[in-house]
Amino acid sequence: MKVTIVGMWNGFPKYSEPTSGCLVQKNGVNLLIDAGSGVAGQIQKYVDIHAIDHIFLTHYHHDHAGDIQAFVLARKLTREHKRTNRNLKIYGPEGGLPVREIRRAQYSTFQPIRAQKTYTVGPFKLEFHRNEHSTETYAIRVTDDTGAVLVYTSDTCYRGSLVRFAFGADLLITDCRLYEGHDGKVEGHMNAEEAGRLASKADTSKTILTNLPHHGALEVLLDSANQHSIKNVRLAEVGMQVEI
Repeated sequence: MKVTIVGMWNGFPKYSEPTSGCLVQKNGVNLLIDAGSGVAGQIQKYVDIHAIDHIFLTHYHHDHAGDIQAFVLARKLTREHKRTNRNLKIYGPEGGLPVREIRRAQYSTFQPIRAQKTYTVGPFKLEFHRNEHSTETYAIRVTDDTGAVLVYTSDTCYRGSLVRFAFGADLLITDCRLYEGHDGKVEGHMNAEEAGRLASKADTSKTILTNLPHHGALEVLLDSANQHSIKNVRLAEVGMQVEI
């Protein structure tokens, strides 16, 4: 599978650099995980927005779901102009105002995600882990038809159950909102030390730090994570692509 980082900032986008969004592709199937601020525009550098039929939202904070209505409108327009006969399928936690709006939208359908739930989309199997965050939030494990595994943590505190969920992943894309020394449990995020420890304990082959803060020197964040990981860790960058 090919994984593209569409955006990676926490809270709000930088100029031409969105908040959270991750494009997963294989065999003509285009799957988007999270649709944060700026993602709808940026993703068109990599794929036609009308070719995205499945969007998984880990939760409904604006930096993870702020652009979902842009995708809904894009599908409405393309259906009305008969460029496709497929609805846009949107998956996410069951509660909240965004769900009611999605359910009312023309040409989009909503399906709930929860722990122990599994979906199959083309060559991908998707599983979910309930995180510890300020709202209902899920990590996602994507396994393709050759057994390659991507784990995307979304926003979460460090948890032992997350280590088990991510174990053996070929690529881990992990929350790293905080610098080492900050209490991630208070904010519902991981700090750099915890992100590195997750990568190490889960024995992941490659790790990318995402949900990055706007302040401080990100190289310090990276150095801290690498000190606690047995393998090299990288900072997310817009347009970064990884084949696994």
